[in-house]
Amino acid sequence: MRMKKNTTIKDIAKLAGVSIGTVDRVLHKRGRVSEKALNKVNEALKELQYTPNPIARSLRNNVVHTIQILIPDPKKDPYWSPCMEGVHELMEEFAAFDLDFSLHTYDPSKPRSFTTMGNKILDQEPDALLFVPLFGRESTLLQQKLFERNILSTTFNSPVWDHVHHHVGQDLFLSGKVGAKLVSDLVKPPCQVAVIHVEETFNNAAHMQEKENGFRSFFEESHPDYEVLTFTLKSLEVRNNFDRVMREHPKLEAFFVTTSRTYEVAESLHGLGVTKTVIGYDLLHENIKCLENGQIQFLIHQAPKQQAYLSLRSLVDNLLFNKELPQIKLLPIDIINAENVKSYI
Repeated sequence: MRMKKNTTIKDIAKLAGVSIGTVDRVLHKRGRVSEKALNKVNEALKELQYTPNPIARSLRNNVVHTIQILIPDPKKDPYWSPCMEGVHELMEEFAAFDLDFSLHTYDPSKPRSFTTMGNKILDQEPDALLFVPLFGRESTLLQQKLFERNILSTTFNSPVWDHVHHHVGQDLFLSGKVGAKLVSDLVKPPCQVAVIHVEETFNNAAHMQEKENGFRSFFEESHPDYEVLTFTLKSLEVRNNFDRVMREHPKLEAFFVTTSRTYEVAESLHGLGVTKTVIGYDLLHENIKCLENGQIQFLIHQAPKQQAYLSLRSLVDNLLFNKELPQIKLLPIDIINAENVKSYI
């Protein structure tokens, strides 16, 4: 059999049909293992031609660290696909260290889905958890439980400030101010500008609220001639009923969309034969298409793959190398237009 590169303790356990803990006890000759289990593990080791990594073993101090990962389901929202790529890239990079990674997803439109999966993870008592705290109340409660159980945790994309060990992301308030600056450069007062939340759970979504707060603060502080309106709409409402928004607010000249569904607003305006300024987030295929054809003027790139990779890397560095975790790691706010977008994809 061809030798597998970077064989992990998880691979051995799967082939032997035993638990990871059993394999760990056999490899490090500690604890009691039945003769049957011992034979199964040894057979698996022989079949996989397993050779322990002495560097990894010394760094781990003979401890298997369990790391759980909880992110939104990319099948429900494609924004999270790059995050999944970043997670898998890190897991492959550290495969030789026999870290026990487990990846879980939840429905990004359903807080109960997040809570259910979070509680299942807590029952497994991992050493660490990486998660995306989309829902404020539920995420704060989970973070409190993690803190009480002394489980190391990191978050990315959306912040949770209570008992957080480490967070990777952008300054969302500042991100909103950047969006407002772009709007003010493109449309002149007096006029109305809109903040659009394409989401059902806005009242429980801190990341969208922070972006709106930053956007509004820019105009309140130095540009009071602009009237800022806020609309919280479901995707179906944007696609089918956006004409109502335009009829009721004929002075609207610009739209700042706080989520990756910026293309839905741009396409709806285009379908109505209306040309307005649209600024939003993220390099989804649909957003890039609208950017290139002029329906979107700017996109703010949140670097989701980098956020996921760096946050998980911080956990691994802390567990393996005892590196200190800074509470917050902020990433740059990249402004994308039709001219520079190809350098980001």
